[in-house]
Amino acid sequence: MVHVTPPFFSVVVPVYNKAEYLEEALESLYAQRYTNFEIIAVDDGSTDGSMEILERHHAQGNIRLYRRTRPGPGGYAARNHGARMAQGRWLVFQDADDWCSSDHLAEFYSSIVNTQGRGIKLYVNAYAKRWGDVIQPAVAFPHHGELSRQQGLELFSRSDYIHMNGACIDRRAFLDSGGFPEGIYRRGGDVYYWIRLLASMHRTHYNRKVTSHWKIDNCGISNNLNNLINTHPARDALGALPHELTWKEAYYAKKAVNRKLISWGVEKKRHGMAIAEDIKSLHPEALSLKQVLHCLTLMLPDNLFAHCRTLVGKAL
Repeated sequence: MVHVTPPFFSVVVPVYNKAEYLEEALESLYAQRYTNFEIIAVDDGSTDGSMEILERHHAQGNIRLYRRTRPGPGGYAARNHGARMAQGRWLVFQDADDWCSSDHLAEFYSSIVNTQGRGIKLYVNAYAKRWGDVIQPAVAFPHHGELSRQQGLELFSRSDYIHMNGACIDRRAFLDSGGFPEGIYRRGGDVYYWIRLLASMHRTHYNRKVTSHWKIDNCGISNNLNNLINTHPARDALGALPHELTWKEAYYAKKAVNRKLISWGVEKKRHGMAIAEDIKSLHPEALSLKQVLHCLTLMLPDNLFAHCRTLVGKAL
């Protein structure tokens, strides 16, 4: 890394008990072809040796290191703290157990430079889901380039095309938006934030090239059933937006919320958890036919649910 003041990018890495994977995540950042960036690691009270690894990398001059004495759920507060400490104009977030390709930042830089003057504050690179050695692109949208507000919301109503590792956001815009929700959600707070951001920005940018891997088998937050107890945070995403949405924008925003509520409900149903509140929170005026079919399966007795799910399809 070339330590230029100020750096173009600040990469924020929240860390909580990721000693087994941390070195690989950091090495993927050190291998970046674009070098004008800083790494800000925020330890959230690790007890597994992660802090010792971070202290070693800090002593070598590779990272800036902060430690929070009162860790918050989901790593959202740690990311916000790193953003406040950042010196770069653009923020990139890297989970401590995931991986990015050597052209990850270079792709963001190219997109930013090629759209100067367009007022774009959020850039998204495609990502892949990884289970062990199995790698599968998360989405396969043909679109590449600038997205209007309506297009961004429409894409998100179909799939989680934004992932924490694949987003690059203007630092001032992030701070002005309030950042990720702190102390409220243990899981899904990032989706809450992406929906609000897409509904607030006039335009965004999508690059369909995959530049990061989300390692599903390492994701403790997603695998913890206690994080499913409440309704998905997306339910709250459309409250008090800074401006009015057009009818179509509002439709796709609500459809995106429905997608997450139903997906969450399906996961809860599989584990025998109550889903009445999830169903009650849906926006019926924005339900697609496929979403209606998913809702119908949720209302079935448990012994019929699994069978009918295979007929309706699993994708949400």
